[in-house]
Amino acid sequence: MSHWSRRSLLTAVGLAGVGSLAGCGALESTADAPQLSYTLSVDEIGETLLDRVGWSPGDGDAPWAAEQRRLYDAVVDGERYTTVGYDLVPDEQTYVEHEGTYYELHSTPTDLREVERSVLRLEWIGRRDELDDPPAAIEREDLPAIDARAVFPAYVVARAREHGGGYPHDIVEEGGYVYRFLDDSESELAPDPDHRHVSVHDTILEVSVTRRRLEEPVYTAMAIEIADTEAAFERALDGALVDVRVDEQFPDEQRRLFQRASAGEYEETTPLSEEYRGLLRALERHDLLDADPERQRPRFESGVYLKYDDRFYRFDVYVNPAD
Repeated sequence: MSHWSRRSLLTAVGLAGVGSLAGCGALESTADAPQLSYTLSVDEIGETLLDRVGWSPGDGDAPWAAEQRRLYDAVVDGERYTTVGYDLVPDEQTYVEHEGTYYELHSTPTDLREVERSVLRLEWIGRRDELDDPPAAIEREDLPAIDARAVFPAYVVARAREHGGGYPHDIVEEGGYVYRFLDDSESELAPDPDHRHVSVHDTILEVSVTRRRLEEPVYTAMAIEIADTEAAFERALDGALVDVRVDEQFPDEQRRLFQRASAGEYEETTPLSEEYRGLLRALERHDLLDADPERQRPRFESGVYLKYDDRFYRFDVYVNPAD
């Protein structure tokens, strides 16, 4: 059984302005002027996209793996599958194969529901070697996977409260961690903790688990049939994923630069050579060539799918102020 998905990010941040100058005279006259560096990185995929966009429902003991498998079984059987508080379809374009038929999975918010969740928070006690009588504490690494995962965001919040500073808000909820997969996991901390203290990096923290009623989004997943043969699916992937198509061979100098970028990366500082400008135009990055060094912030376009000479590639272009 094979599975496919793709997450392709095309991002451009910055301001556009006048075109870059080119030529030796321009180089001399703008020696002290702001310059930009253009970096091209190319990753060769090969003759097929099938292996590159691989995804499968979790087959391990991750907290969400069991429900991800249930979702897969349901949607390929023509059913819809609902989850509350989390979306288990990983990307906007997720493809799976089941018994010779190829599907694209879709998931969308369909409701809002109030549910009761266990919330883990930690209180800073202190470093073990600085406490006169440190309490017994279980090491984070010795907890079940679901609890070890939960402890980290709660720890960074406790550390920020103790020492000041911030923490990554994208991993923190309700001042710690919200448990969402307890039905499929054995937890030693939620809903009723077996341990009063945990140890993280030799720091002891007090465990607090409360029950909170939270409003959570409801997601509904379904599968849409795409193709019933591998060849038809290949064509569908080609149409869905490829951003740039180059039908003719690059001129010799452009091909040389493309090969250098495929071997790692290729970089030039403005004023760019005509060959490099021509290659970036062939890759349809025209807007990046009009960047104004006086007003420029870093810009990038990454994860761009290219089909060239019957082979597939992904490339990134980065534009930065030159050192």
